[in-house]
Amino acid sequence: MKLLIVNNTSPFVVDIVNIVKDLDIDFECTLYSQVQYNKLSSYDSIILSGRKKYNKETNMQNNKIIEYCNNHNIPLLGICYGAEMINLYFGGSLIKMNNAINGLVKVTSKKNNVLLPKDASIFGYQSHRYSIWRLSSELELLGSSIESKNEIFKHKKKNIFGLQFHPEKSGKDGRFILFNFCTQLN
Repeated sequence: MKLLIVNNTSPFVVDIVNIVKDLDIDFECTLYSQVQYNKLSSYDSIILSGRKKYNKETNMQNNKIIEYCNNHNIPLLGICYGAEMINLYFGGSLIKMNNAINGLVKVTSKKNNVLLPKDASIFGYQSHRYSIWRLSSELELLGSSIESKNEIFKHKKKNIFGLQFHPEKSGKDGRFILFNFCTQLN
């Protein structure tokens, strides 16, 4: 099993890398602008990190990766910005929030899924100014919080997931989610 972590310049990507290393998962971490699309088939799953600031090129590159995963059934996990891009790719929408959210928020799973069992509650670390407003009709809601209705979602037919929060900054709960994504889908 080999994982690709796409670094979208998130200051937290080092935390994803450290967790994946600790879980002893074979991986590569590549800056979004250096992803080689002709080699994506060599990965069993892909994680799209968050981002630090808006960049049109980052959006274009992430859309290409999402399209590839969608067309080739490669499991994909979008974190914060990555989740927002997945939702936009499938026709959903975002909203700019009045105030940025930073800190832990209780997230509750609504449906049994590979990332979390039904009715499980975790504390997810939030750090964003945009939020998923309307979830795409191709995606199903898996978890919510008081801050965001669309905290966890999955494509209805494929192993494409999104997390509005940062599991890499969410302690043992986030580690559990990353472990499940990296080990349960391959």
